Amino acid sequence: MGSRKAYRTCPLCEALCGLELTLDDAGTVTGVRGDRNDPLSKGFICPKGATLGRLDGDPDRVQEPLVRNSEGSHVPAESWDAAFETVRERLRDVVERHGKDAVAIYIGNPSAHSIAGPLYGGAVRKALGTRNIYSASTADQMPKHVSAGYMFGDPLSIPVPDLDRTSHLLMLGANPLESNGSLCSAPDFPGRLKAIRA
Repeated sequence: MGSRKAYRTCPLCEALCGLELTLDDAGTVTGVRGDRNDPLSKGFICPKGATLGRLDGDPDRVQEPLVRNSEGSHVPAESWDAAFETVRERLRDVVERHGKDAVAIYIGNPSAHSIAGPLYGGAVRKALGTRNIYSASTADQMPKHVSAGYMFGDPLSIPVPDLDRTSHLLMLGANPLESNGSLCSAPDFPGRLKAIRA
């Protein structure tokens, strides 16, 4: 039984760290480490990235569509089409009884870091017509989006500091040792801070 290496980009945040995956003959991820040849992350990955193999191989990972039955348990749906139809029916019922804003949408990090995620997210928001939209961003980075919107005219125009070429860095209201520099697109933020001090 052999193994092979595959090189990918971590989908969990905007830092986009390079990954070196070890896969067995069945394609199961048996090891995850940082790609030392990645020009941005230089072999660094955070604890979340290091667990991608266990996440991918988790026996409790949902691999088929599930719907809630009348007893409140999740059971396999007959097909993806049947699952989507069940969701549509339940959403129609909630909206008819309580209005569009009785429904909320939550968009997680991996869907924001893919091509299809933002495309489908917008379509779902428009179809539901709800103003209740939440994401990982609303929990940890929305102030940056709001301030960038006021300062630069667009909430997505977030300035990214050039950490590798600065000699003075001032941070207010941030803890990059904990957040790894969220929205800074800088893998190994602690290492970069040490380099600035040096």
